[in-house]
Amino acid sequence: MKALKILFYTLISLLVIYIISGFTLVPYLLKKELIKNLDENLTLKSSIEDVKFNPITLNAKVHDFKLVDENNNIIVFFKELNISLSIFKSIEQKHFRIENITFDEIFLNIIQEKDGSINLANILKPTENEEKQIEDNTDEQTSNNIKFLVSKIDLKNADINFVSNIDKQPFSIYLKDINYTIYDLGTFKNSLSSNNLTFRINEHTDVQISSAFKINPFKAYGKISINDLRIKEFIDFDKNFFNFELNNDANINLGLNYNIDTTNELALYLATDLLEINNINLKQNKKTMASLKKLDIKRFDFDLVSQNINFNGVFIDGLKANMILDKNGVNFASLVTTSTNSNEKKEENSNSKPWILNFSDIKANIDYDLEDKINNNSIEAKSILLDAQNLKIVNSLVELEKANVANKTFQFLDKSNNLEIKSNNINIDLNNLKIDDNVAFSNATIKSKELNFDEKNLKINVDAQNLNLGLNSFLFTKDNAISLESAKISKPIITFEDFTNKLRLNAKDFDLTVNKFTNKGEIFGINSINLSKPNLVFENTANNLKINTKNIDLKIKNISNKNNILKVEKTDLNNPHISVVLPKTETKSLEKENKTESIEVVQTDKKENNKTKLNIGPVNIKNAVLDFEDKNLPIPFKTTVTKLNGKISEIKNTKLGKTNLEINGVVDNYGVAKITGVVNPKNIKILTDINMKFQNIAMQNFTPYTAKFIGRELKSGKLDLDLNYNIEKSNLNAKNNIVITKIELGKEVQSPEAISLPLGIAISLLEDKNGIIDINLPVSGNVDDPQFSIGTILWKAFVNLITKAVTAPFSLLGAMFNFSEDEIKSVKFEIKESEITPIQKETLDKIALILEKREDIAIKLVSSYNKEKESSKIGKERILNIKEYLIKEKSINKKQVILDEKSEETSISSINLKIEQLQ
Repeated sequence: MKALKILFYTLISLLVIYIISGFTLVPYLLKKELIKNLDENLTLKSSIEDVKFNPITLNAKVHDFKLVDENNNIIVFFKELNISLSIFKSIEQKHFRIENITFDEIFLNIIQEKDGSINLANILKPTENEEKQIEDNTDEQTSNNIKFLVSKIDLKNADINFVSNIDKQPFSIYLKDINYTIYDLGTFKNSLSSNNLTFRINEHTDVQISSAFKINPFKAYGKISINDLRIKEFIDFDKNFFNFELNNDANINLGLNYNIDTTNELALYLATDLLEINNINLKQNKKTMASLKKLDIKRFDFDLVSQNINFNGVFIDGLKANMILDKNGVNFASLVTTSTNSNEKKEENSNSKPWILNFSDIKANIDYDLEDKINNNSIEAKSILLDAQNLKIVNSLVELEKANVANKTFQFLDKSNNLEIKSNNINIDLNNLKIDDNVAFSNATIKSKELNFDEKNLKINVDAQNLNLGLNSFLFTKDNAISLESAKISKPIITFEDFTNKLRLNAKDFDLTVNKFTNKGEIFGINSINLSKPNLVFENTANNLKINTKNIDLKIKNISNKNNILKVEKTDLNNPHISVVLPKTETKSLEKENKTESIEVVQTDKKENNKTKLNIGPVNIKNAVLDFEDKNLPIPFKTTVTKLNGKISEIKNTKLGKTNLEINGVVDNYGVAKITGVVNPKNIKILTDINMKFQNIAMQNFTPYTAKFIGRELKSGKLDLDLNYNIEKSNLNAKNNIVITKIELGKEVQSPEAISLPLGIAISLLEDKNGIIDINLPVSGNVDDPQFSIGTILWKAFVNLITKAVTAPFSLLGAMFNFSEDEIKSVKFEIKESEITPIQKETLDKIALILEKREDIAIKLVSSYNKEKESSKIGKERILNIKEYLIKEKSINKKQVILDEKSEETSISSINLKIEQLQ
């Protein structure tokens, strides 16, 4: 009993000693030894305000701990450290257990010196056995592998101040209000540790991290939330690397979920439910280079194992880029300082698994400016709207399901070449784009409300409105081959102007389709080209020529170019309506025009020798309409050819090539035209054999031309033309058969270009009794002669014919009736003879034949006698006997025999005949 009592008091005494020493001695020794050991091993001076220990609860507290540098600057401080041990659970469950560790108001002052060193990295004093101790400790830790568990670690109201003195202007960042709580940290039972961290960065940024993790094998998941992260506060850390200025309110908002698993291999998965970049205004040398209102990514996924990166719902709002290209390169390339070490080589493992990038639902509005100071040009694109779906990138493979790009205004200005391209409201739709070694897309549509091309040096302007271009199944291969299933332009309005040559072309309301286009190098092929219902207006203001076309249905089949041979299988031209208008213009020198034309022909021939060989199949023309109007006349001329049908055989521009043609149509209401023949397409001077027939053409339609050139209108009449033109080896032989039926002249017209011709008598002489004028005007010559002109020769022949009708009517009549002029121009009598004998009858019978055939002319008889041998009575008897013979014996209309009783001829006995037109 006494022994138990002694044991009891002994235990009580030990307990009292333990408690007293625990509350008093242990804190004193801990404080002393902590300061001593810290000062011996650290380069900083340590201080502790107070240390407390509760031997009953095994709770230790350290108050007001400081580490200060030689300048007495606080480097590390905490107001209180509280550690609570759990011995009984440790013994019971055979592990080392800490119930709670609490840090209150920790402060870290981290300073980076000019040499890049960090103050906290150098707080340990160097020792000789440092490396050996590290190795021994590592071995010991490996061998003993003690299980441990910390139930709770609590970090309250901590602050971290970081200052970098590398740059001239110090960089600082302050993390404050740091609160961090960790539960169940340790290796015991591989507990799941949860933790929560919140802090502020400087004055604006709030950060919250909620997560959980296991240590062995390491697994972790959680969420990181960042609100209003100011980007400038971080890029100012290294101003030597970032060569630009950023506005203060540029920020990032982030909500990031993560999952890490190292059970088999490192598996990392990241996903965001918030990723925003806002208010970017980037400047260099005080000039804005780029700005961004907002980049919003609705969902971002990163999978390290499958190597997939997904972006869903990408919205780029208010992006503006100002790019400058000069002798130093692109200004954006100088935004960061990059290494110029050319010896560094990146090794790529071709067998490594590729990364896969997926983008879906991409929307952007962008303004883009480029100033190229090297080539002296610029690009300005305003309000570019992008809407893209399902973009996939795998190494060099790019796939895009669909995209729409709309651009409100675009301008390209080339100051060196004086070229300007402008557009308004361009819209591009693109589907199924694929880029690898090849570039392909299934279809694309390009629309533009207005597109203008202005080449000021060449004085050429092209303006396109309502442009609508569709492309299907496009492929561009790595060996530069191109294929296109089809391309279509629908109902644009296009204006082309050549101010130098005074040419203008307007095209509108047409559909142009190109099918199955292929190209590689100089080889290309097109299955078909269809042009339907264009409204084309061609104007040459230099000579006031105007050509209108509409309702054209043009189909061209199988076009190819290979080995410098252009082939076309077939061309069909259906229902075209073509109008050619010659507006009123000033009279030009015919000599100058002929000279210019001759020079152009020679040059063209020279160039044609170097042209691509042509092998063009038949051209079929069906139901065409041709209007021709010439306003350059005192009376405007207009004619219409309808139901114009024809066929042109194959066209080969070889020396032996031959092209047959056959064209026919209806002229105005009742006329008929037909053209047949053969030509050499390479050069018509080698071979041309053309026959042109025009029948039943109304003569009054030619009044504008007769009024201009001969000063008379045509009241009525019909015209038939049979024109044959044969050219062989530059030698022309042409036959122009002209038949005019019942022509009637109208009133006179004043024209400065008119030639005074006695048309009335000429018509009377040329017309037979049926009112038909049959004229044959042959033309021959060498077309290589610069002075040779078919039109000029025909006009001269016509003028000569009319002049001859007046000056030598019997010569003309003789030629027409196969008589000589001497046979019919006079009636011969012997001296003192007046009776009609067989000698006179031979001449008068021929005259009678002519008068029968030409009822509009008359023979005028003038008394003639030899006054030295005859009396005037004999002269009068002679003309009376001639009149009586023609009227009574030959039944000639008495109106066609006229006696001139007021005049007489006294030198000869023969009666000279004169021709007059009957009124």
